[in-house]
Amino acid sequence: MRSATPEDLPTLRELASAGLIHDPDAGAVVDLLWSSAADGCRIVLERPDDDGNGTRVIGLAFGSLRPAHDDVPATGHIDLLVVGPEHRERGHGRALLAELERRLAAAGATRLRIRGNPPYFAWPGIDVRYTPAVCLATAAGYERLLDADNMLVDLAAADLATEDDERRLAEAGMGVEIRRARPEDEKPLRAWIEEEFGGTWGQEAAMALHNDPPRLHVAVRDGAYLGFAGHGIQRVAMFGPMGTDEAARGLGIGAVLLRRCLADQREAGIAVAEIGWVGPVRFYSKTVGATLGRVFWTFEKSISA
Repeated sequence: MRSATPEDLPTLRELASAGLIHDPDAGAVVDLLWSSAADGCRIVLERPDDDGNGTRVIGLAFGSLRPAHDDVPATGHIDLLVVGPEHRERGHGRALLAELERRLAAAGATRLRIRGNPPYFAWPGIDVRYTPAVCLATAAGYERLLDADNMLVDLAAADLATEDDERRLAEAGMGVEIRRARPEDEKPLRAWIEEEFGGTWGQEAAMALHNDPPRLHVAVRDGAYLGFAGHGIQRVAMFGPMGTDEAARGLGIGAVLLRRCLADQREAGIAVAEIGWVGPVRFYSKTVGATLGRVFWTFEKSISA
C-alpha cells in the first residue's frame, strides 16, 4: 500500500470504471475526488503481477478533511474506496479503509464520515446497490445516519418550457428577470448566497460560473438576487444546488430556474438528469416529473483519543 501519484490516475480511472458499475462517469469521479483529497489521503493497493516482474494496482481509497469549526469537530470523509472486481472478498477493502482512517486521524480528524463532503462530492453517501460497501462500513464500526435520496428526470419527457412564466415574472408588479449568470456575478452572488443560505452553496455557484457558458441561472429584481440554480458542478448530469430568497418564494422562480438548467443539460445531450441530495421531493415531482431514484446510506464513526 502506498500514496497515489498523478501518474496513477489513468489506472485509477480504469479501476473505478470497472468497479463502480452504477456510475458511468466513474473516471470523472476519480478526478473530482482526487482534487479535494487531503494530503497523504490518496492511497493505492498493489499486488505483484502474475509474471512476477512488477506490480499492479488493485484498489484505491481517497479521503478528505473538513476542519473543526464552532462546535463541530474535525471530520475525515471516506470519499472513495474501490477494489477491483476480481480481487474482492480477500480483505483488501478492510485494509484500505483501515489505512485511510489512520491517515485521516493523523491529519487531525476526530470523527469519520461516509457522507458527501461539499463542495467536492460525488454522492451523499453509499448507494445501497453497492451492498458490499454497506457491509464493510457496518463491519468497521460505523453507525448509520440519515438516508439521502437522489431523483431522476427523463429530459426527453419533461416539460421544460419557461417562456410564459418568464414573461409573467417580468411584467409590471413583478419585475423579475431570469437570466444566465455571468462571470461578473461571481463576487456579489457568492456573498448573497453565503449570507442567505450559508454552507458551501456560494462556492458551488462560483464553480458553475467557471464553465463556458456558465452552468448557473439567476433571478434578479432591481439589481438584487432573488434565486439561483446550477447544474453540472460536480458531475455533468447532476442538478443543484438551488435556492430562492424566502421573501420571493411562491412566485414560481424556482420552477423556472430548474427548467432552464435541465434544458441546458438536455441540449448538451444528457438523457437523464439526477437531482442530488433531494429535499423537496414533491416540488421536483410536480414541476418536472422527477422520480425517486438512487438511495444512499450515510455513516459516522468516532475516533478514540
